[in-house]
Amino acid sequence: MALYDPALYADQLSELPAEVEVATTVLKFLQELRPILASLGAMQTTWHANDIPAMVEAAALAGQPLAGHTAESWLAWGTVFTELQTWLVTPIASIQATPLQVLMKRYTAQEVQA
Repeated sequence: MALYDPALYADQLSELPAEVEVATTVLKFLQELRPILASLGAMQTTWHANDIPAMVEAAALAGQPLAGHTAESWLAWGTVFTELQTWLVTPIASIQATPLQVLMKRYTAQEVQA
């Protein structure tokens, strides 16, 4: 287990209760992540619509890079991004939702009932 380094967290000191700070941070992460997830989908569409796998295979057979990157890099990217897309739409039984559903859901704070 890594040791706590206070220098890494010095800018995160807050007077907020921990649960408020965590909820705020989660919502910030989700707001930043949503456009990235949309871009991931668009990139996957571009990847397949332009037959990138065939280009990678041809470059590998020729022993040449594709757009300056090795076939191994392209294979790793394609595999990871495909697996990520699969994971995003795979239901998690314990919450009965997919990661994508959780990440894309709009969360609003609830008022405390007196």
